Amino acid sequence: MDYKVEENRIIASDDQQPFVGEISFPKVTGVPDRVVVERVFVHPDYRGQGIAAELVRQFVKYATTHQLTVKLMCPYAVKQFQIHPEYQQLLLPEDRF
Repeated sequence: MDYKVEENRIIASDDQQPFVGEISFPKVTGVPDRVVVERVFVHPDYRGQGIAAELVRQFVKYATTHQLTVKLMCPYAVKQFQIHPEYQQLLLPEDRF
């Protein structure tokens, strides 16, 4: 699986499918270095293979490198941040759980 960062999203693809899934994280207007994780999506043919979890992991790596703070709107991303408390460093203190 290949993961490519584009503007405000990371896309998963492979040799057979140019779009396997994505995590989208638009910037918050007027707040530098803050993004909102709106959704994690994986094409139905590729579900159950850990791709969504890897998209979140790739995003966490990207956000950490770019020193972003994160707001979670996607229920799947919230679940991953619960399973991996080390991800919560990207959240504002009042958003941590």
